Amino acid sequence: MTDARAFAAIDYDYLIIGAGAGGLAVATRLSEKEELKIGIIEAGTLHEADPIIDIPANVGKASGNPLYDWSFETIPQPGAAGRSITLPRGKMVGGSTGINNMAWTRASRPEYDAWELFGPNSGWNWEGLLPYMKQSTNVFPDQTNLPIVNVKLFDPKFEGLTGPVSASFNSWYSDVFPAYLSAANSSGISPNFGSDEGTTTGLSNCRSNVERSTGTRSYAAPAYYCSHASRPNFHVLVNSQVCTLSKSPTRASSSNSYTATGVEFFSNNITYTAQAKKEVILAAGTIQSPQILELSGIGNSSILQSVGIEPLIDLPQVGENMQDHLFAPAQYRLKPGITTFDALRINETVTAEQAAIYAQNGSGMLSGTDTALSFLPLDHYADSKTVDSLKHTFDAILGNNSSSTFRRTQYEVQRDWLQQGHVPQSEIIMWSRGAAPLANESYITLLSGVLHPASRGSVHIKSKDPLDRPTIDAGWLMIDFDVLIILQTLKFAMKIATREPLASMIDGLVIPLPDVHNDTALINFIRENAASASHLMGTVAMAPRGIGGVLDNSLTVYGTTNLRVCDASTLPNGIGTHLQSTIYAIGEKLADIIKEHD
Repeated sequence: MTDARAFAAIDYDYLIIGAGAGGLAVATRLSEKEELKIGIIEAGTLHEADPIIDIPANVGKASGNPLYDWSFETIPQPGAAGRSITLPRGKMVGGSTGINNMAWTRASRPEYDAWELFGPNSGWNWEGLLPYMKQSTNVFPDQTNLPIVNVKLFDPKFEGLTGPVSASFNSWYSDVFPAYLSAANSSGISPNFGSDEGTTTGLSNCRSNVERSTGTRSYAAPAYYCSHASRPNFHVLVNSQVCTLSKSPTRASSSNSYTATGVEFFSNNITYTAQAKKEVILAAGTIQSPQILELSGIGNSSILQSVGIEPLIDLPQVGENMQDHLFAPAQYRLKPGITTFDALRINETVTAEQAAIYAQNGSGMLSGTDTALSFLPLDHYADSKTVDSLKHTFDAILGNNSSSTFRRTQYEVQRDWLQQGHVPQSEIIMWSRGAAPLANESYITLLSGVLHPASRGSVHIKSKDPLDRPTIDAGWLMIDFDVLIILQTLKFAMKIATREPLASMIDGLVIPLPDVHNDTALINFIRENAASASHLMGTVAMAPRGIGGVLDNSLTVYGTTNLRVCDASTLPNGIGTHLQSTIYAIGEKLADIIKEHD
């Protein structure tokens, strides 16, 4: 729908704010009950048959484009050499699933199981989420003769075969792909043939959310909404931005709480109000869900009062606890004659040939993405002395008595993972392309990242104007532990590049410069170049209110009777994976929680 007045005139049962992975998953499943009226308000628009989004090899082209991307920006980050860094966030039906790099992965079993340590989060663990990870997924069959792929990956105990989002392996791989696999294996990284089974350590050829029969991105908009858009009880309003929640005080359980009655939103510079008889569900993402809560008087009372908003519910951790994965690059120039995705940038003949192949059957380079991912615990790439030193560094963080109870609980979980050595702390991503390419050259880029940083950030409103972007302080690299993890991972990745057969393909190191070789220089390089993986999470966390949680285990905001949150902001502790498959599962699970009590 584009008519805001007509949308607002409908009497909804459930209103969802944001049409991303969580919002569309929960809304679509709720709309299966014909007697319910479901409404979604989305600030962006629907991009049907858009090659910028649909063609996998065009990944990255939507970032920074206001037609698709919010392009949020952090304030200057002292730990990252004072840089203000852009954070791509999808502004469209489909949210960030329409602009991300399409990696379809899960975290390890202990990472999901740790969620229960933050309180009575019954069912929020590996066993409780696995059915919903399967329910959202349709694994493309008959792809067992590919690099490091094994028929074991199609075990229906772990894989979904009928879900809305297609997940598949590439049909085309660059020349450096098999060489990199061999080099990584000889460096001690074992292949992982079953990374979806709860153990992610090792080197995986991960799936992408690509509909392999057409070679197009499979994301929240076509998977969940477009296939059900004809339902008369399912309405999506586009090009409209929510300002605040409408609410009224309610007496419940002998204490004052609030009931969300609807939302106020802008469309074409006109303010409208949409009503919800049953519930309002915030699915605006890690940045905007806390923003909308604060604009509505829910958050840290001091922050709210400082911008002239009357506090209704004092929840000091709204907007706090932001976590992300940061990666630093090592980029190598390749010798002539080696084909990578860079060929689409520098070779017109290859580009024309591949366009013809793609137009014919949706295969070839244009249907591909980079999929070689290594998830590594410390002792898989660092010697025992370095591992012990990193543990001691983390112990100093854990011993800081100024941390909140919630933060200390997180750190205790992370310290246990370090001690046990089963949960990956780092990720290495191989890109068969240049991160900062020059004309007529092909590259391989190894991205080295920290999966469980100790640093935390925040996002808070700076005024009561809903169109005023919030202040985002990512807190990147403010704790040295994070820098040291990236340092060790980067050094190990650069060793992989010296291994055959990959080494014979490389013509030279481009980034960092060859004279950046000792630890001090590399740490400076990391602070000056590390970038976000766009895995923002945790700003409206599910945990007991007494230790700093914002949501209970039904994802209901404390102090409200019917306001829930359904996006990556809900995660009580960071997970070391690419987030989208988990967020779809959260949406699927929340729909069942709601249906059970509807």
